[in-house]
Amino acid sequence: MANADKETRTTGMYAVPTTSSKPATSTRGLSILARSLFRQMREQGYSSAQIIGLSSELLDLVSSDLRQDGDELADAAE
Repeated sequence: MANADKETRTTGMYAVPTTSSKPATSTRGLSILARSLFRQMREQGYSSAQIIGLSSELLDLVSSDLRQDGDELADAAE
């Protein structure tokens, strides 16, 4: 059940919020999210190699985002 004030788009079997919402920031929340995602991927038939590939892509995205943020901070300091 989505709130009326939040838009979502459907990706496969998941509804992905298109507006920012407060992410789970606690270590426990992130651990639960990771286990849930892993379990769902295994239930959908993804192999260990495919899950590692997803993990690698996520790390690449985070790295890229951090580099971009660093560039923006450097530009702002000049």
